[in-house]
Amino acid sequence: MNFPKNLIKGNILFGEKLGRHTSFRIGGPAAVWVQPRDLKELKRIVLFAGEKGVPTFTIGGGTNVLARDEGFDGIVIHLGSGAFKNFKISGTTVKVGAGYSVPALVRSCCDNGLSGLESLVGIPGTVGGAVCMNAGGWSSPLYKNIGDYVTSLKVMDRKGKIKTLKRGALSFGYRSSNLSAYIILEADLKLSKEESSALKSRCSKFLKMKRGKQVLDGFSAGCVFKNPKDSQFTTGQMIDMLGLKGRVMGGAQISRKHANFIINRGRASCEDVLKLVDIVRKKVMDNYNIPLELEIKII
Repeated sequence: MNFPKNLIKGNILFGEKLGRHTSFRIGGPAAVWVQPRDLKELKRIVLFAGEKGVPTFTIGGGTNVLARDEGFDGIVIHLGSGAFKNFKISGTTVKVGAGYSVPALVRSCCDNGLSGLESLVGIPGTVGGAVCMNAGGWSSPLYKNIGDYVTSLKVMDRKGKIKTLKRGALSFGYRSSNLSAYIILEADLKLSKEESSALKSRCSKFLKMKRGKQVLDGFSAGCVFKNPKDSQFTTGQMIDMLGLKGRVMGGAQISRKHANFIINRGRASCEDVLKLVDIVRKKVMDNYNIPLELEIKII
């Protein structure tokens, strides 16, 4: 691909290894890695890709991503510049850029006495990715998914046009949304007022619970599979009951702490992870007749 170096003034890297930009620390080179400085530069990249028929992938913190060993023969767009990290509070509404980190969002909301996002504590990544996959914390009537609080989104379509999508045009499901055709730029979240001290205490409790059950350190991409609908068991419980905890394939291992996590022990390849994925899927289908759906995204 002949990507023009003068197309933008933001950072452009050729053959950049995706393993440097994902929490799995796995992945071969992207043909082009770009970090636009602002909306104008992002539009130029999107228009160039459309005209040349080049595939694109937008990445935030890379925390829910498994990149293939052969890399990505296209343009990886990283919204890491300050133009995509805005944060503003108006009453109980938060306007936040797609590149703003989820941990910083939770912390800022708690500091300002805005309730709703506490169960997202411990979830890494950026707001754009969290909204696109409708990230969530613990299931309960009080603590929902981030999509439950989104009132509108500013997005860019694949022709470089900026649009505002109101609540009625948005569809959020379990770790899913109808936003794959867009690049998310900014979200408006409607929260509620509560004492900051109570929110911080709740965050501490959630984080303590998660640290006891989940793999919050080491190289992983969080839960690999979605939990099946209408099943009495979570995916992690099924994998555990099938005796697959600790199963190793090359440099990858099914976590002994939480069976729905696969960890990179240091030199894992994408192929190692996918082999474990196939083993789990087959075992669960054979024993429970349940087809497992991936929660992570594969580049």
